[in-house]
Amino acid sequence: MPNTWTEKHDQFCLKNKIPPAAKLLWQWLIREGVVIEVEPDLSEFNKWVEKHRGKAYAHNYLKKMFAVLVENRVVQVVRQYSWKIFKLLVRPLSWLNPPKKRKLHNDNSSYKTPTSNPGNFVDADVQQQHILSNQELMSHEGIHFDTQEKEVLDRPQFEIKAALLLFKLRGAAEKILNPEGWVRHCLRRRYWEQPTNYAAICQHFGGAVMEIEDYF
Repeated sequence: MPNTWTEKHDQFCLKNKIPPAAKLLWQWLIREGVVIEVEPDLSEFNKWVEKHRGKAYAHNYLKKMFAVLVENRVVQVVRQYSWKIFKLLVRPLSWLNPPKKRKLHNDNSSYKTPTSNPGNFVDADVQQQHILSNQELMSHEGIHFDTQEKEVLDRPQFEIKAALLLFKLRGAAEKILNPEGWVRHCLRRRYWEQPTNYAAICQHFGGAVMEIEDYF
């Protein structure tokens, strides 16, 4: 699969209103590889941007641009290690713009041919792998959730890790009688964003002030 940018890519960006920064990220990811699993580090992309643009993108903005590519099915996340490191597939343009199927005409019947989207099965499998990975992280700390608990297990992995770290800092199972309930509330209310909890996380990692995703 050639790792090249074409005019058709530009047309796709215009049609789907993909911002210039997201387009630039897509171009960079294409050079990493197409239709093969790659593990790009978005901080490396930001260094490249800073070198040629003079200023790197803010982390939150870069995350939004990556999310734009995910929403437009340009990339398929296989596994998320942190906010900036992923295992993913960059989809080919032919996959994004599949050829239109011919309609079958039959004046004497209202039967419609069923349609299917193989990508739905792939995305469901990726989601299930993500859920199982988060379930395993929880289990190592003695916290058990059924795979149907998607409200908890389908969260980004850095949030799960942040919740587990706060669980340990709070005294873990020795002081928390209902670990599963505490973790659920932690994720819902994003405890790690509270100033005292954020300060505790910073101190745990040596006092460096960083965005919470960077710690995990």
